[in-house]
Amino acid sequence: MMYALVTGADHGLGLALVKGLLNRDFFVVACRLNPKETFVDELKDTYCNQLEIVDLDIGDDTDVKAMKDKVASLVPHIDFLVNNAAILGDIEKVLGDDLDFNEILHVINVNAVGPLRVTNALCSLVMNSKLKTVLNITSEAGSIKDCYREGWFGYCMSKAANNMQSALVHNNIRTKGGRVIAMHPGHVATYMRGHLDTTAKLSPDEAANGILHVVLDMDLPVEERPLFINYCGERLSW
Repeated sequence: MMYALVTGADHGLGLALVKGLLNRDFFVVACRLNPKETFVDELKDTYCNQLEIVDLDIGDDTDVKAMKDKVASLVPHIDFLVNNAAILGDIEKVLGDDLDFNEILHVINVNAVGPLRVTNALCSLVMNSKLKTVLNITSEAGSIKDCYREGWFGYCMSKAANNMQSALVHNNIRTKGGRVIAMHPGHVATYMRGHLDTTAKLSPDEAANGILHVVLDMDLPVEERPLFINYCGERLSW
């Protein structure tokens, strides 16, 4: 049995990744932020022996510690750790506007420090597995070379920091047979803006299927640095 853990499984891409992994016969621990979001519960009817649901705020130290103990009681190891949970923050304000720095710090805490919290808590379970793979859902918005935006301060800065923590974690586990992949999922129709983004090019299922195909089916090289790629397997600029 292969085991996976997915954060941000409430809806959107996280939920689609859970479904995709279940269809691939993984046992999945689905971590959601809001217990009132019950979409993932509906999968229990079909995958009652393959799915466990854990409530988790990746931005909270105490919550992550409690999650660690809970997950350790549920699975013997984690082959595939998917750090998907993230928030968008303000995307309208630019330099000179009344920037909300506390909100920017909150976005960075969730999007950059959050995945590190989770990976740090679960690293022994990951390294005790066969795949030893950490997938960080990042974004092209974290590319410094390709940056074109004038706003999105919290989100872009958090994803750049996410990329750096991906590199640091990769340096820790690569020599022990592990790997980190930093993945841009594409422009996905999610509710990160507070409503369904109808301008998106991809449905969550399309993005999830692409991501899982790239990571689990393609023979990706394990290199000195983590791969920064998109859902098609194309390399992105750091």
